[in-house]
Amino acid sequence: MIINIKDFFKKTLRHFKLFCFFFIISSSLYFIYNIYNINKLQGQYITTLNNLYSAARRFGYFYNNTGTEDLKEGQYLFNGVSVVVNASTQAKILSTGINKLRLQIDKLTDNHIWTVAVFETSAKYSHFDPLRAVYLKLYDHVVLNSIVKNEGLMDTYQSFYGCNIKLTDIYTEQSTDKILRTVYFPIYNNKKLDALLAIDINNSMFKNTLDDYNRNNMTIINMNNNNLYQTQELLPCSEVDPIHLGINFYTLLKFTFLPSILLMFLYHSLTKLIANKNFILHYDQMTHFYRRDFYETKLLNQSNFNLLIIDIDHFKKVNDTYGHEVGDEVIRAVTKRINNCIRNNDIAIRWGGEEFMLSFPKMNSEQLTRKAQQICDSIALYPISDIDISVSIGGVSAKNIHFNDAYKAADQALYHSKNNGRNQVTIV
Repeated sequence: MIINIKDFFKKTLRHFKLFCFFFIISSSLYFIYNIYNINKLQGQYITTLNNLYSAARRFGYFYNNTGTEDLKEGQYLFNGVSVVVNASTQAKILSTGINKLRLQIDKLTDNHIWTVAVFETSAKYSHFDPLRAVYLKLYDHVVLNSIVKNEGLMDTYQSFYGCNIKLTDIYTEQSTDKILRTVYFPIYNNKKLDALLAIDINNSMFKNTLDDYNRNNMTIINMNNNNLYQTQELLPCSEVDPIHLGINFYTLLKFTFLPSILLMFLYHSLTKLIANKNFILHYDQMTHFYRRDFYETKLLNQSNFNLLIIDIDHFKKVNDTYGHEVGDEVIRAVTKRINNCIRNNDIAIRWGGEEFMLSFPKMNSEQLTRKAQQICDSIALYPISDIDISVSIGGVSAKNIHFNDAYKAADQALYHSKNNGRNQVTIV
């Protein structure tokens, strides 16, 4: 019982070490894979915003090339875009451009655009898609100029290649409690600010993009701060609220624990399968001795031999009298007793049906004789399946000799043991 407990703990420890190995490998690789994807995800955020900025800038060209119409004070609807006129004026009808812009940026942000608005610096009229009351309350001429100044958008017409556009910090919109970030693009003509394009982005876009990315790429990136690995990067044309991306240790553990167990069992099953296949190729299934076709080539390369050839006496009579099942049991019992008499580094080969060959390294003729006699006596000591069984043994101890010659000598010695009464040993 103690031996079984020791074996159990040894086996458990071996499996635990194997699991730890695969866990370290899988978690390390998965960790590196997620770090690589953090960089890709950051690039995706940057690309999305840059494309959105490009669409906003193109709207500026549309604005500058759109004519005006006389509109009286009131609210109008053109192609789904609301126009609020505070005083009779000549107004640009921008609905076509706003609809095209909306279509482009909705695709870029997966429909996370909250509002698109265009405010005239004169504050006489504004465009809204859609029109919401909060805008009517908050924006006027003074507010617009404050936004331009506070967001650093003064004189951006000089920044042809720079950030002539601005992404605000995260804020909660009054009355709706929506968490937003706004893209502001000022439209200048002749160094004069004519209008301000505002695009409100629902901040959940960044979280949804992350969730979609994790789902599509099987990653575990998050936006939390308590992480095993953490990065932060400002988005293009923003100065606050960087995007935080990281990898949480416990999430990493959760996602790699089961794969590590599966890898461990897969490895164990595969090695066992290979071992069984090698065993079948190298060993006889009944006796667990080496197969002759596997080991004979090794013997042909040797030059020093201490060989025994063992043959079960009257084995044909056992088969004929008791049947082949009993005969197989006799072979198994004989080989088990042989195994009990030899060392771990001694070679046992099933040479034929009931014939076996033993090869002993580092043994002289006298030692070989004692070993052969020990084997002979152990087999004859007790009956096998209630049958008295004995073996005849022939052996040779020789140096600088070819295997074929050694085998012939041992076979002749076996022949002598059989003709001399069986159940005996002959060594030459």
